[in-house]
Amino acid sequence: MKKFLLGLFLTASVVAASQDYNNEWINYNQTYYKFKIGATGLYRISQPVLAGIGIGNTPAEHFQLWRNGKQIPLYTTVPSGILGSGDFIEFWGEKNDGEPDNILYRNPDYQLNDKISLQTDTAAFFLTINPAGGNLRFVNTSFTLPSSLLPEQYFVHTEGKYFAERINRGYAAVVGEYVYSSAYDQGEGFTTNDMYNATTRSETFANLYPYVGSGAPVPVLRVNASGNALNPRQFGVKVNGSLVATETMDFFDYKKAVIPLSAASVSSGSAVIEVTNLCTTANDRMVIAKEELTYPRTFNFGGAESFQFKLPANVSGNYLEIEGFNFGGVTAPVLYDITNGKRYVVDISGAPILKVVLTPSSSERKLLLVSQASSFPKQIISLQQRSFLNYAASGNQGNYLIISHPALMNGPNATNPVEEYRAYRSSTTGGGHVAKTYDINELVDQFGFGIKKNPLAIRNFIRWARITYSSPVKNVFLIGKGVNYMQHRAYEGHADIDKLMFVPTFGEPASDNLLAAEPGLNEIPQVSIGRLSAINPAEVALYLAKVKQYEQQQAFQSPMISDKAWMKNVVHIVGASDINLGTILNSAMDRYKNIITDTFYGANVNTFSKVSSTPVEPASNQKIYQLFENGIGLWTYFGHSSASTLEFNLDNPSNYNNQSKYPVTVVMGCNAGNFYNFNTLRLIEKETLSEKFVLADQRGSIAFIASTHFGIVHYLDIYNTRTYSAASISKYGKTFGEILRNQSLKHIT
Repeated sequence: MKKFLLGLFLTASVVAASQDYNNEWINYNQTYYKFKIGATGLYRISQPVLAGIGIGNTPAEHFQLWRNGKQIPLYTTVPSGILGSGDFIEFWGEKNDGEPDNILYRNPDYQLNDKISLQTDTAAFFLTINPAGGNLRFVNTSFTLPSSLLPEQYFVHTEGKYFAERINRGYAAVVGEYVYSSAYDQGEGFTTNDMYNATTRSETFANLYPYVGSGAPVPVLRVNASGNALNPRQFGVKVNGSLVATETMDFFDYKKAVIPLSAASVSSGSAVIEVTNLCTTANDRMVIAKEELTYPRTFNFGGAESFQFKLPANVSGNYLEIEGFNFGGVTAPVLYDITNGKRYVVDISGAPILKVVLTPSSSERKLLLVSQASSFPKQIISLQQRSFLNYAASGNQGNYLIISHPALMNGPNATNPVEEYRAYRSSTTGGGHVAKTYDINELVDQFGFGIKKNPLAIRNFIRWARITYSSPVKNVFLIGKGVNYMQHRAYEGHADIDKLMFVPTFGEPASDNLLAAEPGLNEIPQVSIGRLSAINPAEVALYLAKVKQYEQQQAFQSPMISDKAWMKNVVHIVGASDINLGTILNSAMDRYKNIITDTFYGANVNTFSKVSSTPVEPASNQKIYQLFENGIGLWTYFGHSSASTLEFNLDNPSNYNNQSKYPVTVVMGCNAGNFYNFNTLRLIEKETLSEKFVLADQRGSIAFIASTHFGIVHYLDIYNTRTYSAASISKYGKTFGEILRNQSLKHIT
């Protein structure tokens, strides 16, 4: 079957669910100050740091802090008025996790591990000044130790193991090769490495400090796992050597197992969790995303300097005596009631036993005990000012949206090729669009919570613009190379990542079309979208020059048929290494020829076919040279390919003399459109076919439609049949973006 895999997931070099867009938290009348946190902990912003950015005289009660669209409660050393030079803002800052990723999945339940972000560990925080009030605060709350009240005996605690040995690609269609969807699918995300049949994964949960008295709830073990091969299977779960569950998880299915345990399972204070792949089929594979043990625990915090826990609602309040907490031995630690906004300075008179009395609470509360030792809090020393643009303002609205990066807007001699492209598209010659440019960094902050390279920034912005803008959004043009999220995550710290990753794409294999789709199972782009995979301003300027030449040729009026006939020239190329596949592909090409030579298009089709491993005949090469020089409107390839080669050897596009007569190129073959990899060679050469043809100076193609992954001949045939029918009949004369959106095929990306 491998020979029938030629490419399914398509990307173009041309142009329901939740109604949350991630920008609901922004007040456009306020200035924000952005900073980043990559490790969870207690943080402080000192008054001198605030003064350094010009807000040192702000009344303490006016400060407000946001993370991932939610307000973060603050403690200020003075509750109101101006902070003194020794004062500070204190808050609990959590690194980025996987919760914002949930909406990326086709089905939110597919996410198996929400503790680790697929994008980055770094969270963005936004400090602002809000005089209107409603700013969340921790209020100092005093208490008196009871003389006879018994302390709480236990609380329900969760210890977890969250695996990040790899990003699992999840569900696959197995058709000779493993073919993956660009949508975030079941089993996709951070997991263990593959566990083959008869393999056991053992994890030890130590220092549990369980409560074994009467009345406590039973422990519960949760195991989230996924299959990774097309086999029926079961996996077994043991705790301290005793089998507690056997779970069925066939093929690529996932399982969120919830396993009740006995109190004896954790009574020793340690639990060894063993998960075994019980499949009897050789080379079967499965992965584990997380293991969580929820159990009653005594108030022993195991030597931690910070500890989070929960207590149920209690209208009488709670008295706690806490052991095993490392507070430094001098300064009393603080207990934050995050739910109710209260701050308790814990009594240390009986240390090492710490004591605190909590006021009544009508709801379950989230609590945090933190050390106040001078070495424990981390300092925020750098903040960047952000004054958000209100894209809903009429002057910021458009129907042709250009999303790019500042690095591509800084050309030589103060030129800005991105702005020049916008100006051209706004001109009568360029289509008379209402073209607007949007900075991807601004979109990330407004629509992606500031999470770097977050694909939700683009998807949410497009969704928001479609319902907000007075004129319907028709086109989205991404200017800047992207890197698929798996490679970006792997190379996030590489020195050259920001030279090759400008505008994010969606999923793996990469799909720009899904950036223009609604969340959920409907994966059809709602607007035409395309990308120019440029890495510097010169490449943007080069492509703009080609666009102007090409569209001038399109608009040129002449009584001579010969001046315009080149636009009807179509080249079909088949590249296969064996006669059987070649027969199938040639038959498909004949059908395409019948479609495009008929009705409105009236094409003049030239076909070239190589169905063996022998080299292309020189005569064929020479004829292709001549066709390029005369002008080609469309050339379509069907056959084996990679990101950089075709089975039918075409020369370097720079060697074809076809200035201003640039074809639209459709390549139906594996990976030919996959320019979403991180490869530093791209800094010195154009490594992929699509980049070579689209970015060839006054040569090559005007657009390149190709796969970013494997696919199936049958589906490619359906796709191209519909493309040709639309281009020739139903959408004749329309833009290529409109033609491609006519397909209405799910999973075409």
